[in-house]
Amino acid sequence: MALRTINLGSVANDGTGDDLREAFEKVIFNFNELDARTPEETTAINLGAGAGIFASINDAELQFKSLIAGTNVTLDTTDSDVITVNVDAGVTQFVIASDSGSLTVTENNTVTIEGGRLISTERDGSSIRINSSALGRLEDDSAPRLAAGLDANGYNLANVGTIDATTVSALFNGNLTGLVHGIDIRDLNYYRIGTNSWNLGGINPPTVTNLWDYLYATLNIDLGPISNNGSVDTGTGDYVGSNSPLIDLGTIVSPN
Repeated sequence: MALRTINLGSVANDGTGDDLREAFEKVIFNFNELDARTPEETTAINLGAGAGIFASINDAELQFKSLIAGTNVTLDTTDSDVITVNVDAGVTQFVIASDSGSLTVTENNTVTIEGGRLISTERDGSSIRINSSALGRLEDDSAPRLAAGLDANGYNLANVGTIDATTVSALFNGNLTGLVHGIDIRDLNYYRIGTNSWNLGGINPPTVTNLWDYLYATLNIDLGPISNNGSVDTGTGDYVGSNSPLIDLGTIVSPN
């Protein structure tokens, strides 16, 4: 029940207040009311849906929770009536740029990292791992194979080892240089020039039936300059193959 209020009047002895009996009746009633009350009847509640600050009651003592500043939070208690909570928001948004656009990330947004061609992503604890099956260098592949023609784009192929091919078909726009079984085939072109060969007169070429016949029928001979006191012996004439004559010039001795 509510406590009763004693009417004291406007001024002393003005006759408008409670008389002594009535006033003490109210005093006795109020003492009985207070004596009948228990500490549990005086309590507090937290209003609203937020975090409550009332914790419990101990006899006549109301107990409340304390406010503690967390990360990037400060409490201002300089005002006697209020407690001000200050929050350092830090980074509220940032931009992720890519080769083909950008993404602005704000608070409570989720950024998804997706894999593309030959790339996959996976979560590993607190990390995101990006895996790529693409090769950074051709030598990283233990068994490289071409799926289409190779375009060297005008660049050289250096340090090539053994080339194993069933058929090589190519159109060379330029000079093909190199050694064939250790021989520079460009040297053979020297003997195709008429001034570098012997003219042995009208020797009709024999019928060519094998490689040796062809070589003897088409090969020009240049013995080069013959020095003083030098001699050349072309050997004894013979036949190799069918109708392939060798010419024996005997021994040529230079004059003194």
